[in-house]
Parts: sequence; structure tokens; C-alpha cells
Amino acid sequence: MQRRLRIAGIVAGVIALIGGLAWVVLGSPLLAATEVRVTGNQLLTADQVAQAAAIPLGGPLAQVDTGAAAQRVREALPAVATVEVDRAWPNAVSVAVTEARPSVVIALPGSWVWVAGDGRSFHSTPEPPEGVLEARGNLSDEDVLVTLARVADTLPQEVVDQAEAISAGSVDSVVVELTGKRRVVWGSAEDGELKGRVLVPLLKVEATEYDVSAPTHPTSR
Repeated sequence: MQRRLRIAGIVAGVIALIGGLAWVVLGSPLLAATEVRVTGNQLLTADQVAQAAAIPLGGPLAQVDTGAAAQRVREALPAVATVEVDRAWPNAVSVAVTEARPSVVIALPGSWVWVAGDGRSFHSTPEPPEGVLEARGNLSDEDVLVTLARVADTLPQEVVDQAEAISAGSVDSVVVELTGKRRVVWGSAEDGELKGRVLVPLLKVEATEYDVSAPTHPTSR
């Protein structure tokens, strides 16, 4: 009998402990979400990221839906490439963003629009960012714009250092405009790495046009 009473007492104690812990986690103001900490932002302000996350403050930190908050940030802010939302015990929610980087820029009157590798525009500045090529051509065609961004991302630095712009009228007609009235006929975005490897030594040849659209048979003239 005494043993049963002891077991019952232990069980009751465990239940009380679990209930107490549950109250601390879910009901106590000691573990309420009271702060949003934003990191990784440069183009965006911390307030912009926090507002997009729309995390309700004052409620239990354990009940914050971090996945939903991350999804809201991705949908609201094109400048965000990736985002991670985590609980930072005891009272904060951490929102860590990685911002997109421009693959190409588009010149507009009074501004330069930054375009990411997937073709989406996400920022603008009065001057173009250093080291990013201007996209020209049929930019109203989304496929062309994405192709230009993809090719720009695969260009070796030795080529970028000599380039002034990148253009295309179609997805198969990319041209890299170089300094000195030279140009590179790149073709499509396919075999980008191979084309880059072929082009670097080819540029040592004095010419006005370098054709690597068929990278196994490059030409210059």
C-alpha cells in the first residue's frame, strides 16, 4: 500500500512538473516573444524585414510560426535571396537574411535597376554598382533577361574586367561588348563554363570579334 502511495506521489509530482514547465513555456511572460533581431541586411532596413516577417510580439515564443514568417519575408521582399527565422531564447526571434546580388543592371532615366540571376529586379541606385555589366537588347522578354543574367554570372573575371555591356535579341544571341570596340559572340547560355575557359586565352589574340558560341570550334577575326 505504501509503495502504491509512493508511486502515486511520484506520478503526481511528474505531472505537476510537466504542467509547470508547459506553463513556463506557453503561458509565462518570462518566455514571451518581445523582440525581432534582423541580421544580414544591407540594402533593406531592419524595420522592413521585421514588418515583412509580421511576427506577433507578446505571445509565447514557442508558438511563433517561424516557417510562415520566413515565407512572408520571401514573398514581400524581392531583395531577399534566402532567409532563416529561428527562436532565440528566451525572448527574441532571429531573422537572418541573405540579400540578392545583381547579375546585371538595366539603365533607366536617372537610375540603374539591379537584376538577380533569376531575372527579377530587386533594387535601384542612381549609379551602377561596380563590376556589374549593363544588360541591353530585348529586355522586355523575360527569357532573354534571365539568359543575360545567367551568362553574366558565368563570365570569368578576366572577361568581366574587359567588358562594357552584355546584350541579346534572343536567348541564343548573347553578345558581350568589350572595350576597344571588340565583342564576344557568346550565343546561348549553354556550356557557359566551357565557353569561359576557351575565351580567356582567345582574348590574347588581336581581333575585333571572338566567337565562342560553338566552344569546341572557337574563332576570332
